[in-house]
Amino acid sequence: MNKLSKAIRKANSKYNKENFERFKRDIFKHTLIWEGGAKLHKLKGDSGGWTIYGIAFNYNKEYFNDLADFKDTVYDEAAAIAFCKYYLPAHVNLVQPLAQIMYFDMSYNLGTRRTIKMMQKLIGVVPDGIIGRKTKEKMYLVSLEKLTEVRKRRYYRLAENNARLKRFLKGWLNRTNDIEQRSYKHKNNVE
Repeated sequence: MNKLSKAIRKANSKYNKENFERFKRDIFKHTLIWEGGAKLHKLKGDSGGWTIYGIAFNYNKEYFNDLADFKDTVYDEAAAIAFCKYYLPAHVNLVQPLAQIMYFDMSYNLGTRRTIKMMQKLIGVVPDGIIGRKTKEKMYLVSLEKLTEVRKRRYYRLAENNARLKRFLKGWLNRTNDIEQRSYKHKNNVE
């Protein structure tokens, strides 16, 4: 059984099934708007190479037999990878519901470990990128506003420290603002 099959099995397991369905319905769709959806594309200057559903081939080769296999990726496969590689390790379900879309999108865009460290700084625990007991106990304190603020600061720093990345700043900020607005709209639609 390859890694993709394992991710699909894990996401659809009795333990995760309900959470996985909620993830697909309420969270992943917002990130996909910024990741190109089902469109296979390759952005010049992006080290991830070919991308579909936000899954970058160069960073996820272990899930696929080859590039042709990757190009055949369907939504549920991409969702299973995103759920198992980003949502579960980041413990997205432990932050306030209003902050979950932003927190997941940060994990997907900036990397899980970096996002966890950013979140840990916000809640006043050692920013080691590992979610242990102390982090779990305080994750509910993470607010959408604070995540939005720390994310924007990260992007400004990236652009400031690397001239090559300045061309991405406007898009990163647009994405952050859009995800923030989607979070509020989603909350209002759910209530």
